[in-house]
Amino acid sequence: MTTARAIRGYRLVVPREWQKIPVRRGTDQALGALLDKAFARHGRDEVAQYRRELEQRLKALINQARNNAGVDLYLPFGRREQNLPASFLVSLVDFASPDAPDPQRVLAEVLATTEGGEPVELDATPGIRTERVYDADPDREVAYPSRRVEYILPVPGTTDSWLVASFSTFGAGSPADGTARLLCALFDAIMGTFRWERMQKDNT
Repeated sequence: MTTARAIRGYRLVVPREWQKIPVRRGTDQALGALLDKAFARHGRDEVAQYRRELEQRLKALINQARNNAGVDLYLPFGRREQNLPASFLVSLVDFASPDAPDPQRVLAEVLATTEGGEPVELDATPGIRTERVYDADPDREVAYPSRRVEYILPVPGTTDSWLVASFSTFGAGSPADGTARLLCALFDAIMGTFRWERMQKDNT
């Protein structure tokens, strides 16, 4: 008998400048390698203070991502003067509810009640894409308004598990400017490469 192949992860193709930091395991190793690469052209003493400050900021982002069921955090990490004002987080939310409604019904309800929502399909999985502008929220340590794009997909073969890819950008000073819209288009292109990773077939 051939059983369906369970989902074990996902794949994305990202531009070379974008770095992935795993949030659940291997985080410290990935963060150290990223910082080493970022400051490879400079002596340690020359950039020690800036490296420490950046490391603290990144750890704060990672902790926030972990609290939001994050799996991987992606950051554009080129030379300091070329860093893009954007990031995105891939999260896996497992409600594990035995009496969960059909995922397509959930998607239809969310689509009907969510501003800026539209249906999408990624790797043969129907989902939702939303795009909205959010105000600054000092109470949550969000100092600037941002434009956010989210993709929400049910995990195939599960009753109540969802993958959420959340992108955020400040643009070049305004979430309504051309830079913000261009970066959102880049994220859409990245999500166009999305594929599920499946367990090996079990033929018995």
